[in-house]
Amino acid sequence: MMDKLSIQAIEAASHAGYPLDAGAVLLLEVDGIPELVDELGERMAKACRESGASEVRVAKDEAERQALWKGRKGAFSAMGRLSPDFYVMDGVVPRTRLPETLAKIDAISARTGFKICNVFHAGDGNLHPLVLFDAFKPGQYEAVLRIGDEILKLCADAGGSVTGEHGIGLEKRENIRYVFSDDDLEVMDRIRRVFDPHGLMNPGKVFPGEVLEGSAPSRAPDHASRRAAAGIGGDDVWV
Repeated sequence: MMDKLSIQAIEAASHAGYPLDAGAVLLLEVDGIPELVDELGERMAKACRESGASEVRVAKDEAERQALWKGRKGAFSAMGRLSPDFYVMDGVVPRTRLPETLAKIDAISARTGFKICNVFHAGDGNLHPLVLFDAFKPGQYEAVLRIGDEILKLCADAGGSVTGEHGIGLEKRENIRYVFSDDDLEVMDRIRRVFDPHGLMNPGKVFPGEVLEGSAPSRAPDHASRRAAAGIGGDDVWV
């Protein structure tokens, strides 16, 4: 699914055939035997119309199908039409909380003055808000880190998680506290140390910094320092 701002960038770059006057575009695909595909397609189209869709379009052939998906697959690169840089999130929320969460992300955008495009997987609630900014403008990088932190807290508060498909890694080590308690993290670390007592296996990842004390040093960038410079620490949320 893509929102209006995303559609404008994608159409300018890919000419996928998305309606520029739409508030959002939802791509649906059905796979299976012909009889099942036809039946499911009709049911989905009916559900979309009953939910207020302004238009339901079915690809006439493989070429049109490929064009529609080309736009979605090229969505991130198309953001260069709108901004020199973007910071993308990977949170997830229950599907029933999608409208509420998207409205809150729009409110964050309006409050902070940073445009946020939403390109995401509606089927499983996996959100990819893209915060548009210019890294050469002083203070913008730190500001988008705070915005990203707030969005991930929003996802966790909605009953979701700070990662939908791309994992925790380095960047979101501290954000994991929005989902797990200190006791949870301690148990996880104790299990990890059974297999890696000296912290040699991919050190510095997933767990918050103090949990990883005693691990081998990581050669990866110090995201903790960047977060600290942006004023993000522990459970603090920028407002």
